[in-house]
Amino acid sequence: MISLREAANGRPRLQSQRSGVDSAPSANTRSPRKIMKRDIVYLIGPSAETRGGIGYVIGTHLKSALADSHELIHIVTQRDGGPLIKAVTYAKALFRFALLRLFRGRGLVHIHSSIGPSFYRKVVLFYLSRWMGCPVIFQFHSGHFLQYYASGNRLIRFLIGDVLRSARLNVALTESWKQKITSLTDRCAPVEVIPNPIDTAIYRPGGAVNGQTRPAQLVYLGAIIKPKGAYDVVDACKLLRAQGLEPRVVMAGDREIDQAKERCRESGVAAQFEFPGWVSEKEKVALLWRSDLLLLPSYGEGLPLCVLEAMACGVPIVCTDVGGLADLVEHGENGLLFKPGEIDVLARHIARLLNDEPSRQRMSQNNIAKIKRDYSIDVIAERLGKLYNEVLGVRRGKP
Repeated sequence: MISLREAANGRPRLQSQRSGVDSAPSANTRSPRKIMKRDIVYLIGPSAETRGGIGYVIGTHLKSALADSHELIHIVTQRDGGPLIKAVTYAKALFRFALLRLFRGRGLVHIHSSIGPSFYRKVVLFYLSRWMGCPVIFQFHSGHFLQYYASGNRLIRFLIGDVLRSARLNVALTESWKQKITSLTDRCAPVEVIPNPIDTAIYRPGGAVNGQTRPAQLVYLGAIIKPKGAYDVVDACKLLRAQGLEPRVVMAGDREIDQAKERCRESGVAAQFEFPGWVSEKEKVALLWRSDLLLLPSYGEGLPLCVLEAMACGVPIVCTDVGGLADLVEHGENGLLFKPGEIDVLARHIARLLNDEPSRQRMSQNNIAKIKRDYSIDVIAERLGKLYNEVLGVRRGKP
């Protein structure tokens, strides 16, 4: 068991992971600055080692310039593992936060939440933070949040409404989500837009090997399940095969791999598909460098990291216009959009871009520029730091 001083002051060794992959620590290590008095910010959310986007986002914040300007303390609420590991982790999170609040001071609390059990875990810490006098920023990550609210029971709707009204600040991932979140309740607290960050020292364009030719390759990153549109990829490739197009398809992720392989066999496209499972961050970057398009025919998203990562590597996107994807991908400029379930349109989009290299090159350059301008780790750290300072300034009574 670590000491209170180690728990509060230590900068953890990061091994962040994200949707569909395992992740290694960033090579972009920053040199420590002069020790100075910094405001405490408690980051509430899953371990940076979990397989999921929220853990990766928190891990990225911890290794960014934000950790130089503010004292970031990660309160880990969830880890991968069985029910006992999850229960112990959450109990330790409650105890550690209360102890740190008593001994280290009030600080700012930044809660990162998804839906379901994640929301219930975070809402307890939300009320504990308020009771202990901490200003709270509440950030919603799930692309299914609106459906969760709309289909939820009376308790869920009350809790979400109360969080939206009584947080010091709410954070959405995109402008469209900001509008939707604000409309859920009267007297909603201010909502600011802070996208997910991408470490452009890792996710960057790859150099082509001179003289090397290869077959067209499509890549899918994420859980292999129906809500992510995994089976739509198989069905679209069946349509493409009938047209004489047989691109290689790599589906990196876990969950329903055996079912997806069976669907490939039934559709006659099994020879085109590869299922490597979860891949390391280094392998994923290399995979993106070898791919012509990223496919995400999802039925619901927030701001998926796999799309940001592909864009940073210069890969054009073919995805549905759900959640934050419509804010991220401009049809015809850096990718192509379609409605969920439109398998024939998905197949047409793939064929169009595979047969149009100039458009792919233009979209590639647009994606690289967009990530550097709006989503890089340094840009997001600066924006979030300003937001922290504004909220902390209000707490201190500063103008």
